[in-house]
Amino acid sequence: MAETMQSLDGATSQNFPRTGQHYSPLVDGTKYGRVYAHAVQTILSDPETLYSRWKDVESFPLWQEHVVSCTPVSDKVSHWVIGNPQDPRGKRIEFDAQITDDEPGRRIAWDSITEGVEQSGAVTFTPHPSGRGTIVLLQQMVKLPGGALTNALFSIAERGPRQTVIESLRHFKEMAEAGEIPSIKGQPHGPRGVSGTTKKWMYGETNPKPRGASESASDIRQVQ
Repeated sequence: MAETMQSLDGATSQNFPRTGQHYSPLVDGTKYGRVYAHAVQTILSDPETLYSRWKDVESFPLWQEHVVSCTPVSDKVSHWVIGNPQDPRGKRIEFDAQITDDEPGRRIAWDSITEGVEQSGAVTFTPHPSGRGTIVLLQQMVKLPGGALTNALFSIAERGPRQTVIESLRHFKEMAEAGEIPSIKGQPHGPRGVSGTTKKWMYGETNPKPRGASESASDIRQVQ
């Protein structure tokens, strides 16, 4: 069964199977200076639980990289602080985002409402056809180049927008299933060569990990 999903800017739409072995989400791309990115994960939890976890905006620093804090201002508005949580003197950018669509257990969409910041996204929760787990689709848009948000993110992050979306949803899956984000930090490995070093930079392995990463979570427990 195919279902039409509207793109974030409402300009185009694309049919793709929402269930079955041919599940194929929206294609990443750039249009009018805006970068569109998506990621999909099957998470071993029910849609209602995952929806509730996503609505807990104060937990975002646990699984989203470069989120220092996210504080609810009202039922629909949240205040974001972006930067390196491990560098209290580092660059920071703050903006507000507002929920534009909220279907309990099914879908959440949001849009930035701060002048100079253009970022929007949506996440959907679909029961897996096998009856085990939930297919979670995350879509995000950020305007490039220029703008306060873009400049700040590129100055503090080593990932592009597309890889950031992939990593965010992967961390969300790990937190939902294991309660923490596994880390290989500190584990020995041999020389990685030019290819390995390049991939390390491309995939942002040197980025500060979210607070929910295993070594970070351990530090938090020790402090408590």
